[in-house]
Amino acid sequence: MSDWVPSENNPNDLSLTTMEEMLSDVLQEQAFMFSENRGDGEIAPPDPPYHYARIEFDGPCSGRLGLIFPQSLVSELIANMLGMEVEDIEKEDISDALKELLNVVCGKFLVAAFGPRLKFDLSIPTVTEIDLAQWEQHKSEQDTTTLLVEDEPVLFKLGL
Repeated sequence: MSDWVPSENNPNDLSLTTMEEMLSDVLQEQAFMFSENRGDGEIAPPDPPYHYARIEFDGPCSGRLGLIFPQSLVSELIANMLGMEVEDIEKEDISDALKELLNVVCGKFLVAAFGPRLKFDLSIPTVTEIDLAQWEQHKSEQDTTTLLVEDEPVLFKLGL
């Protein structure tokens, strides 16, 4: 990963705060859902399974973004994003919706953090199902923060 930081930005601005704002905006715009930062407070994990969506970017700065949604929240997210009834959601809808959400969040973050003139290559997003032990491992990592989305915890990862 590169240590490059654009001269017009302070390195501290390239933080989870900017990313949290982008995620909150996209969730409101695309899924009609609201989020709030929970910092490092103790929040009980929701029931498994969880869906871990991640994407990498490369350009003047390289990094990766990840979102980990509990199954209980994914159905509501997808229903809102795709205008579907929860009972009509199929397994491939989960992956497609999370990939789309991550693409939009990553694009908005890169423009907000680096400006519209710099170009980045984005990887194809991936989505995997993880268990409670993996949720706890990700939650404890330094590059992870917890957001409450519709009162449910979502893990958000940003590595530059």
